[in-house]
Amino acid sequence: MEEQKISYTKRLAVPEKHVVEPKNEGPYFEDVEVGLELELKKPPITRLQIAHFATASGDLNPSHVDEDIARDIGKMGGIFAHGMLGMGMVGQVLTDFLWDRPLRMFSTRATIIVRPGDSLTCFAKVTRKWCEGDDNLVEFACGAKNQRGEITHEGKAIAVLPHRQIAVHDNLTQPYLLQHRVIG
Repeated sequence: MEEQKISYTKRLAVPEKHVVEPKNEGPYFEDVEVGLELELKKPPITRLQIAHFATASGDLNPSHVDEDIARDIGKMGGIFAHGMLGMGMVGQVLTDFLWDRPLRMFSTRATIIVRPGDSLTCFAKVTRKWCEGDDNLVEFACGAKNQRGEITHEGKAIAVLPHRQIAVHDNLTQPYLLQHRVIG
């Protein structure tokens, strides 16, 4: 089977109509504004995807992989995806935007069951920026919703972003005032 190639810009979680240049570093603190929204639409979740996740995570609870047990014994109405599968998808919204920038905290909770065939739209929104010690912190409210618009996961994340470096040029013909501002 030939590997399916996905366009670089279609795989990333970036605002619509945003020009995406290939890069290998994340945003700077100055580049991120409160209210910035990110979104990533994922294809429908498959039974095979759930089985692969069960194997990779070591969570082989039959409710996730055996239809009869999930329906009859577990009384769950059929198999369903692991909550952490959705969390991983929500995490992709953040990592697509942040690239190499570290997360100080990332937490989500599953709010409703996600079934095979559900399509998740993952989202994140910058809710706060602040400085704490030497760290520049950005807080995101994040989560996912299914194709019916129901929230399936909700949570938050805090990223640590660097400041842009200040460039000082030695070819200036006039005095150059460098202004320093402390945030916080």
